[in-house]
Amino acid sequence: MKFEKIALLTQANANQIAREWHYSDTYSFYDMENDPEDFEEIITPRLRANKYYQILDDKDELVGYFCLERLSEEKVEVGLGLRPDLTGLGLGLSFVKEIEAFIQNNFNYKLIIPSVASFNKRAIKVYQKAGFKIDGSMLQKSNDGVYEFINLSKPVDRC
Repeated sequence: MKFEKIALLTQANANQIAREWHYSDTYSFYDMENDPEDFEEIITPRLRANKYYQILDDKDELVGYFCLERLSEEKVEVGLGLRPDLTGLGLGLSFVKEIEAFIQNNFNYKLIIPSVASFNKRAIKVYQKAGFKIDGSMLQKSNDGVYEFINLSKPVDRC
């Protein structure tokens, strides 16, 4: 699969992600409907602002999204989601690398920082394959509870 186009997230695609994307088993943790704050942010243009991006394939179909939250001049936190029917198919590494390249080509950040729910061993493994290093963990409020998240980071490659 080719990840072809990255652009700001449209309202139609924000609604699709928020209302129609449902992950199986423990990954249902990532369903937007399970986190009222995330749900409101992605469907509300004012809250979504210019932080959310969509990734389309060569048929202009939505295959994923990511959110960039500026932490400082040099650091950006990234959150992302691959369409549920595409997870577990070995696309994660190329998906993460596509997002990295976009950040490198469009911003001046020096450090990319994702955090992943500690149960999501698949995602942690993908980030590590992409060169991210684990920086520890933290407890974070999410989905009406408190969960452990693994913090990772990687310097932006400026070749």
